[in-house]
Amino acid sequence: MKKFTLKNFIIILTIFLTIIFIYLLIYKKNTTFRVLDQLLPPSLTGAIRYLTEINVSSKKINNDYNIKFLPETQFAVLDFHKIKLPFVNRQNVGYLTALKKKPFLLDIYDKYLIIVPKAGNFYYQKLNDTILKKNNFKQIDSNLDTENVLDIFIDEQDIYVSYVKKINNCSFLYLAKSKIELIKLNFKNIFESNECMTKIQSGRIQKTQYDNNSYILMATSADILKHKTEEDLKPQNDDSIYGKIISINLNNYDYSIFSKGHRNILGLYSLGNVILSTENGPRGGDEINRIYKDKNYGWPIASDGHKYKSIDLQKYYIDHSDMNFEQPIFSFIPSIGISEIIKIDNKFAVNWKENYLVGSLFGKHIYRIRFNKKFDKINYFEKIFIGERIRDLKYSASHSIILMALENTGSLGILKKNN
Repeated sequence: MKKFTLKNFIIILTIFLTIIFIYLLIYKKNTTFRVLDQLLPPSLTGAIRYLTEINVSSKKINNDYNIKFLPETQFAVLDFHKIKLPFVNRQNVGYLTALKKKPFLLDIYDKYLIIVPKAGNFYYQKLNDTILKKNNFKQIDSNLDTENVLDIFIDEQDIYVSYVKKINNCSFLYLAKSKIELIKLNFKNIFESNECMTKIQSGRIQKTQYDNNSYILMATSADILKHKTEEDLKPQNDDSIYGKIISINLNNYDYSIFSKGHRNILGLYSLGNVILSTENGPRGGDEINRIYKDKNYGWPIASDGHKYKSIDLQKYYIDHSDMNFEQPIFSFIPSIGISEIIKIDNKFAVNWKENYLVGSLFGKHIYRIRFNKKFDKINYFEKIFIGERIRDLKYSASHSIILMALENTGSLGILKKNN
């Protein structure tokens, strides 16, 4: 009888693992790739996807007529690089608790870039160092008590942070404000929710003016529904702050509902009388909306998407116009996992004038968009493949660079014109 050696064991184990891997690829393909995305480099998982979906992959290649990939775009050649951020750790993000990425948020203060991972620590470095691909980030001390930052917003000398605090089994939404000091930030809450939620998303922040007053706008999300029989009435309930955009008066910190009927706003832009939001739909139907005060955007009654796990997909949502809800400027079908929206100034590129950028999570693209003058229609958009989930976007006019929070690798993405 032959002796059972370590070599035999390794061969048997390899065969066994290969069989399991093939089984998972056939019957649990999406779950398998989510795991592989966590463990392997994007280039390797991309090769595996290509080989395991050869029929689909060949169709995609044949369907890429006139599609440009970085550094080229349709009308500009860009320089793209990443800076890995060692202080950004894996966290649960999105609807799936098993989905772990490296989420963080960013904004610009004077000549500095400020980065805040989800866990609530603050880091900064000079924008000039960022352009030179340096990693000289320093930590800012802070009294903020949270493990779940939703958004940051810098307005001159002030920094605003929306965050979640868990008390017992309830999650509560807060908005805090501090004067910017690069040594220590001393936050004071200017808004505190009292509604118990199991999970809170959104939290996007912008500033606007109306009625001769200045206001902070903060987006709140609807509940996460996991079963086809569930309903969430909060977005249509004026006694709840969720599924809304709320406005907080900066004179006295009183708040009111600015708009309602929202699902999960992950992008918010405000300039003058133009307020734009990007909103995650259900299955299909990610939206770009122009936001008007006191208007209703329809969720959970109206959507261009369909309900997850619904038996009858065609009868679940109505059209926005059927009940005089505000209609989206544009809906993405299929969904792209839409995230932040920003405006690019006219100095960035000759053919990018009056352009906006929209990020995507699942889609791993940014979308270059131009609206018509009334902001009720998109004239065109261009998909630009980045290859990672894009949580946040900012534009530095002084340096003409686009900054991206890339959460697959926890890297800062930098796009600039290749002169």
